[in-house]
Amino acid sequence: MEIYHNKEKGFITVWLTNEEQKQYNLERITNLLLKNSDNPKCKVVFFLSGHEDLYSNTEGLLLANLKNV
Repeated sequence: MEIYHNKEKGFITVWLTNEEQKQYNLERITNLLLKNSDNPKCKVVFFLSGHEDLYSNTEGLLLANLKNV
């Protein structure tokens, strides 16, 4: 798990692997992080690992974006 607090923009990012997603309760993590934040409008953003192939998904995303140009 990686946690980054961007005080200037008012958010905390949390990066979780598939295994960590099974181990931790996201609501509990959110509550703990916000409890320790000095900004009442702070937001918590989670980035969760997926279960599919990263390279083929990235390729598909890039190709879809090129079609929209």
